[in-house]
Amino acid sequence: MSHQKSFQYQHTFFWLAVTALCSAPVLAKENVALSPTLNALNHRLLQMPPLLTPNDLPAGHTPSARDQFEKSYDLFIRYTEGSIYNPLTGKADKVKLRAYQQKTDKSWAADALGAARFQAPSVVVVPGQTVRYKLHNQLPEQVEKLAEHTDQTEVQCTPTALNAPGSPGCFNITNLHSHGLWISPSGNSDNVLLSIEPNVSFEYEYNVPVDHPAGTFWYHPHVHGTTAMQVGSGMTGALIVKGDRYPSPTGNGDLDTLLKKFEPKGGSSAEVMMLQQVPYACFDNTPDKPYSNYHTTYGKDKDGKPKEVGPWTCSENEVGVVESFGQVESPSIWRTSGRYTMINGQVQPKIVMADNTVYRWRLIDAGFQDTVKLRIKQIDSINDVDALLSGKKSIEEVCNGSDVWQFEVASDGLTHAKAISKNTNYLQPGYRSDILFALPNAGKYCVYDDKAASSLNNDAAKNARLLAVIDASKPGQAIGKANHATDQASQAKFMTQQLLAAAQTQPPSVREQVKENLRNDLQLNKFVPHPSFTPENLAVLNSKPKEYVTFNIAKVFDIAKAEDKTRFMVEGQFDPNLQPSLDYTYKPDRVDHTLILGTEQIWTLRSKAGSHPFHIHVNPFQIVGVKWVGKDPEDKSTDFYQQYQNLIGTWKDTLLVAPNYEIEIATRYQRYIGEYVLHCHILEHEDQGMMQNVKVVVPNGKGGASAGAHGAHGVQSGHAGH
Repeated sequence: MSHQKSFQYQHTFFWLAVTALCSAPVLAKENVALSPTLNALNHRLLQMPPLLTPNDLPAGHTPSARDQFEKSYDLFIRYTEGSIYNPLTGKADKVKLRAYQQKTDKSWAADALGAARFQAPSVVVVPGQTVRYKLHNQLPEQVEKLAEHTDQTEVQCTPTALNAPGSPGCFNITNLHSHGLWISPSGNSDNVLLSIEPNVSFEYEYNVPVDHPAGTFWYHPHVHGTTAMQVGSGMTGALIVKGDRYPSPTGNGDLDTLLKKFEPKGGSSAEVMMLQQVPYACFDNTPDKPYSNYHTTYGKDKDGKPKEVGPWTCSENEVGVVESFGQVESPSIWRTSGRYTMINGQVQPKIVMADNTVYRWRLIDAGFQDTVKLRIKQIDSINDVDALLSGKKSIEEVCNGSDVWQFEVASDGLTHAKAISKNTNYLQPGYRSDILFALPNAGKYCVYDDKAASSLNNDAAKNARLLAVIDASKPGQAIGKANHATDQASQAKFMTQQLLAAAQTQPPSVREQVKENLRNDLQLNKFVPHPSFTPENLAVLNSKPKEYVTFNIAKVFDIAKAEDKTRFMVEGQFDPNLQPSLDYTYKPDRVDHTLILGTEQIWTLRSKAGSHPFHIHVNPFQIVGVKWVGKDPEDKSTDFYQQYQNLIGTWKDTLLVAPNYEIEIATRYQRYIGEYVLHCHILEHEDQGMMQNVKVVVPNGKGGASAGAHGAHGVQSGHAGH
């Protein structure tokens, strides 16, 4: 039996056994009949993503200890048929989406409520490993016959203007990006400037350095113009760097060594919680206008004219697809579509857990657009679960018990110096958040996306959305009975006790230091992967040239088309009087930031319009300043203020930049030269031009770049921000 199959069977049997032991006695105690809604929930047990199976060693190969440090994989991209549960109808919608698959994967039954078709296989690597991924783009080339009774064809998908979406059905060129990995951006490594056409296979080679941080990362496609459509089609997978390095008196170690006690049977990959947004729609297609009109309900505007109000609908015999840029383009499209954020490829699954047990969740927000405000709250009664799932009660009415506090120990794969406690976890597109938590009581819990307040881009929809139901029931015990204190202080005390017990496995030379740090407000100093910038470092860097990024969305007059058009752009230093221009939209042949290997620098981030998750490839950054620069006094009740708390000093690779805030980050350009990108991780913004090229070059020994460092690309004046 393969490792992958063994892993899947272990989890299936485990969850079914726990469900059988836990669910029935509690239902019997509360005298609640198993309604169709609850019965359907029991069939939606959360599934863990499968592991990507490595290829066999070549025939005749002599095994050696080195084999574990060189792995090769095949990763296939195919259209696959399946289903996604739709809470609005209580049924499964049939869909046909692009998916990452293994060689033997096939489409599953299209009417199964518990199916998780679109879980890309998780990849687990270790520092010092060379990993090869052969990417097979088996998506079809979009062509049409020139005439009947002939095999001659022509390409249907003609090229569109730069920073403009493709025509409907034309999003099958791809590549592979390892989001957050500290590896080379050049050649056949993490090179997002490559394009892999349909029917082409290409082998990537990632040389993971021996000092790479252990943590939670992910992979997804990154071809300019197709990223939002392919990620929105479900093409996202977890990439875990597993660490076994213990801290020493002179060096830091991997957090995995402290948390090993809490790891599930499936290992670190079984901790993955991949959040996905798939805006599938069913269309009224015509030969001359394919994918031109997705089904939705209609209302009337103030003048009595029809307008779309959502949600999107699919009839029983229709198949949902992601093929038109209109499905991702609007800033509120996800909320108005009526679709639900998935966890590991499933909508509103049931998660079987135990109370008073420490869990680690590796949360990955792989959504193309929407903010997730993740909360976990206890539910008082199984009757309320039924009412919530059947639409008789709202989340606000049902999910109103005690908060489960989340102790974030890492963000974007990088361990914090101190755990950050929160009851609301703001997850922007591209974010990762490793949290520890324990359910304080037996019973049922809501995992939900709290949209009671505003989200990105002034999304007007205010309804919270259920993500999952946790079942931590115990035989013979009534739901909602408070056995343990549920306040933040009590949960922090319990977490500290559990981590102190786990610290007993740390080396004797650092054990007491690790334990003393934990007692001091859950500090994790011996597990931080990167040395912090000191006040002395920052004082020096503040006297040197900085890099600037200012996001903007504005109307720009297009001379060629003689019309105004909304443009997504990245400007340099913030200037309120700077006129928006096509010069600030993405140009693939221009280098916007030339950086010198071996140096350190401060970047200043701003936004003129909208809120944008800033993401830069290869080198992570440390947040060193968050300052309110608006004209009015800062409103400390806003989502923006709340999610900027406790960020100073943390390391990340993706960070929300909100209007009226100035954010300073510090970074080092280490080890790798080459060209890569920075961009907004609202992916439709990236596809429409909110991206820049960055190039790290060899120094010339005199404080500058070596001759010829710009290569074939020119640096446009003003874009480097010096």
